[in-house]
Amino acid sequence: MMSMQSSSQHAPSAAEHDDQLARYTLHSRADILFQLRAIQKRKLLVNLDLHASRQIVVTSVLAVNEANNTLILDAAPGDALNQDLMSGKGAEFVAQVDGVSISFSTGPVTLCQYEKLPALRVALPKSMVRLQRREHFRVPLPIANPVKCIVPPVSEDDREPISTHIVDIGCGGVALADSSGRLGTETGRILTDCKLLLPDADAIFTTLEVRNSAQIRLHNGAFQTRLGCKFIDLPNDMAARLQRFVMDIERARRNSL
Repeated sequence: MMSMQSSSQHAPSAAEHDDQLARYTLHSRADILFQLRAIQKRKLLVNLDLHASRQIVVTSVLAVNEANNTLILDAAPGDALNQDLMSGKGAEFVAQVDGVSISFSTGPVTLCQYEKLPALRVALPKSMVRLQRREHFRVPLPIANPVKCIVPPVSEDDREPISTHIVDIGCGGVALADSSGRLGTETGRILTDCKLLLPDADAIFTTLEVRNSAQIRLHNGAFQTRLGCKFIDLPNDMAARLQRFVMDIERARRNSL
């Protein structure tokens, strides 16, 4: 059933976002070491999302050295990628553990040797975000410079893609605003080949499932349809890119306070 609400009731307050982020952030050294050792023991793949070049390096945890306060990772394949890692601008560490995203900013990355082979060394993080997709932590996106989501036509009579803007976004899904009325309000639909046009990053292609819909009355009196959508089978590389984008937005908001 379609519901109606005012746009002023939609966006969470800054304090609510701080509470949400705090709930998913680990500060305990013991908890952080436990997560990193689990990733090492299970030989899980890790994405290093480079701040400098927007490339993603796939690596793994070789050692968690509590005494030296360092984390040792497998070296990147190729001199160019290793040079990017040595830029001093750091990277975003992202790993998926049983559907839970573990992430932190590494700070500077340095080359070292581990068991006589090239490796990467970073400092152990002082905090870590442990975010389950089902928890739907979302960050609102600015209205003044809207981030677009392009949805393919949803009917045979409609041949043009539908341009929507993203109201909020998280690792679990997005809320889309459609002013054209072309997307309708039906829930349960699967929208394939949707394209999220994130700023300063490659587009993310994903399938969305419409979970809820609402008719929003804007301040100027016009109406807009908002659809709450869930990501379906989002690939790990795109999940890592999305996680990086969400945390960048949240950090920028917190730094501006």
